[in-house]
Amino acid sequence: MKSGRVSLGRRGAILSMELVLVLPIFLLLTFGIAQYSMLMAAHARITSAAQTGVRLMSLSGASEAEVQQSISQLLGLSLASECEIEVEPAEYAGQVGRVHVRVPMASASPDLLWMTGFSLSGRYLEASSAMVMERVAPLESIAAEDSELTAEDSVAPASQVF
Repeated sequence: MKSGRVSLGRRGAILSMELVLVLPIFLLLTFGIAQYSMLMAAHARITSAAQTGVRLMSLSGASEAEVQQSISQLLGLSLASECEIEVEPAEYAGQVGRVHVRVPMASASPDLLWMTGFSLSGRYLEASSAMVMERVAPLESIAAEDSELTAEDSVAPASQVF
């Protein structure tokens, strides 16, 4: 009659088989959590940069180049290297201005799940933000436009004065 004991050699084989079955699932889960965390942190950073850019444009009347530079600085070197920034200022105060930021996922996280068929290549993180414009043009451009007016344009005829 055999006892319920398992020999040491057989026990090692059972543990090895359990490791072979469990380790890939554990690694897939760990890599998935790590990659998802990095992508969510990058998405939060991109969203914050877009909101800050549209706020800068809306409240101070910053130019498109200043807004793009500010967003690039907020994103940092890794995210700003391949990002696309679209700035749509409004023509008049009271209209809505928009900022759209698009960053490749490969810039935000290493491609840890490529072996499972989920690849980051060709995928993007995007954020848009809109805000009502308080100011439209910088004060320098307004002063330049005022200086272009001639004396005839700036003086109203006597018939129009009330």
